Parts: sequence; structure tokens; C-alpha cells
Amino acid sequence: MNKDFKKIIEDKISEFKNKDNNEQFSQLYKLKERLSAEIDRKIDILLEKQNLVKESFKKKNYLKKYRENFFSNIHLRNLLSVPFIYGMIFPAILFDIWLEVYHHICFRLYKIPIVKRSDYIIFDRVHLAYLNSFEKFNCFYCSYFNGLMAYATEIAGRTERYWCPIKHAKRLEQPHSQYSNFVEYLDAESYRKNLENIRCFDKK
Repeated sequence: MNKDFKKIIEDKISEFKNKDNNEQFSQLYKLKERLSAEIDRKIDILLEKQNLVKESFKKKNYLKKYRENFFSNIHLRNLLSVPFIYGMIFPAILFDIWLEVYHHICFRLYKIPIVKRSDYIIFDRVHLAYLNSFEKFNCFYCSYFNGLMAYATEIAGRTERYWCPIKHAKRLEQPHSQYSNFVEYLDAESYRKNLENIRCFDKK
């Protein structure tokens, strides 16, 4: 780890020791969010340089060696699950339609920035030559369904930031991207004082 970077973290932790527990938690959580954002930014830069999709086309013949027979991964337990796993597509599409109606109407009314769908629903695994047609179909389905859930989570997170930006008393396992902007559970003064500022998405 870079020495200067390490020193910044150590200095921040030293500062927290002089504050009460709630403030310590709040400050440490914000530091964690900043570090996560910086790591994600570095990863994005590396991926842009690498361009994995273009590389997959170059290595197509090599990757084909790992492609298995269409029926190799089809087992009885998988066949029995077909109506249940693929049947989820119908509520997913209905949910997707209503989500988009809400998203594009209400976000414009609330002046919340529209979420970019293509950042969450990504269909790039279909280019992988080592997948057979059945595996590619499953990857396409998973990409849509899981991407839709992530997309919906971001829309819901921005909605929550607008209507109820208060942290829970209990620690969340995986808070959404907007959660670090919320006020602490018992901080009534900050809630009343900063609600309109929190609703302003021009401010991070």
C-alpha cells in the first residue's frame, strides 16, 4: 500500500478515537465508501485499457477448446427446475415495465437523475467461445435477471434518498450506493436541517 495513503487512513482513525460512537461509525462508514469508490474507479480504468470483449474475439479459437457438449450440464435436477427458474421471466418482464414507467415519470418529477440501464444490464458473456448454446442462453437470462435486480436496487436507493434518507439502527450487510448520504438513526436535527440538501443529487 502507498505510504502516504496508509498515513491518511491512520490519521483519520486517530481522529475518530476522540469522537462518540455514533460519529465514529458515521465517519468510518464514509471513509469506507470513499475507498470503495476509488478502488472501483481504478478497476474501471484497468478494464478500459484491457478491453476483455475484444480480447475474447482474438482468443476465440483457443477458448473453443474448452467448449463442452450441449447436453453435458443437463441433469435431472436441472430439468425439474425448468418451469420454476424460467417461469420467473414473466413476473420479471412485468416488473421491468412498471419499473421503467415509475422511473421515467417520477424521477423527472422529483428531479432525480435517470439511472443508466446499460450500466447494470450487460450482455457480454454471449461472446465467450468456450460456452455452448445452452450455457450462453443461461448466461443471457442471468445477466438480464440479476442486472434488472441491480438496476432496480439503484432506482430504489435513489428513491429512498429522496423520501427517507435515514440510516437503519442495525447495520446493513450490503447497503445501496446512496446509503452513505443518509443521516444517522437518532440524528433528528440533521434530518430536518439537511433533507433538502440530501435530495439534491448534484451534491455527493
